Amino acid sequence: MTKYVTAETVSPGHPDKIADLISDYVLTQALENNKNSRVAVETFLTGTDNGGLVVVGGEISEIANITDEAVTSIVKEALQKTIKTSFPDFDLDNLTIQNELTPQSEEIRAAVEDDKDQGAGDQGIMVGYAINETESLMPPTFDKSRNIQQALWGMQHSDEMLDLDSKVQVTSGGDMTKVVVSTQHQKGIDIEDLHSRVFELAGNFVTEEFTLDLNPSGSFVKGGPAGDTGLTGRKIVVDAYGPSVPVGGGAFSGKDPSKVDRSAAYAARHLAKNVVSHRLADECLVRVAYAIGKAEPYELTVETFGTEKSENKVLVDFISKFDMKPGSIIERLNLLEVNYKEDTLFSHFGHKTRNWEKIENL
Repeated sequence: MTKYVTAETVSPGHPDKIADLISDYVLTQALENNKNSRVAVETFLTGTDNGGLVVVGGEISEIANITDEAVTSIVKEALQKTIKTSFPDFDLDNLTIQNELTPQSEEIRAAVEDDKDQGAGDQGIMVGYAINETESLMPPTFDKSRNIQQALWGMQHSDEMLDLDSKVQVTSGGDMTKVVVSTQHQKGIDIEDLHSRVFELAGNFVTEEFTLDLNPSGSFVKGGPAGDTGLTGRKIVVDAYGPSVPVGGGAFSGKDPSKVDRSAAYAARHLAKNVVSHRLADECLVRVAYAIGKAEPYELTVETFGTEKSENKVLVDFISKFDMKPGSIIERLNLLEVNYKEDTLFSHFGHKTRNWEKIENL
């Protein structure tokens, strides 16, 4: 039986990713105001007859000092980055913006201490992965989809006939790779010309024979939050490694690093990438689990799928050098200094500039 692998990515102009971005803008501002801020923020946005609605809610430390005025400024800044003002269906000058942020739970605050032995901000399971089949050490089909999406994002910005909502899907396997691209556009665009340009763009990343379905539903004029509701945390597979790798279940965006949904997922990728980069294995999956308020992981499993290149003791000794307590992760990866406004874009992994992508000299 032929083995097929399909992976999807979405642009920062997709409504769910806009919601993620707004949540991470709030996080970034909170950490700039006070590094001890605890943040768990969700964003909802949708088009309305009156121009649009954005609701920002969740729990946040009072020391973060995120006012109504700050939320309004943050929302508009994020939207200006992800929606072209020439597409009027979601009116940036006529938005209803609701701030529904509330103080952090005292029970959660008490469970997390500000030192290396601080407890995890929640229970959960996180997964990290790396494979040596691509330069980024990301799964090959997902890597192709993401590379096309990033290049398409540049085209969307430079072409006045395109807006910023888009999705890319790649199916590998069989006799022909299949690429599906849906991208928002102005009325009257030359679809045949756009097909040719997108086909050429995709060919920079898909070296085998492939077909391209462009906007298979037909016209795609109404997009972004005007065309579909956006919500933080609905793209956790896109944010990670694609569907060929398990996800722990927790979203990343809008959460400060005390939340292991985010920090431990980054640490798991960091460990997996270092195992592969140091040629201890060709493929590595790391799974780590925590209980709220506890510093030591309840599980740390490293799977190499029979690709290990050294004795088990060498691998075990290597893994032991990566302290997976939340406080140690935050310090090792410098997670209080990250620009989270950028880290929601095009998956959180596989970018050389991220702290959790660095190769350690061990």
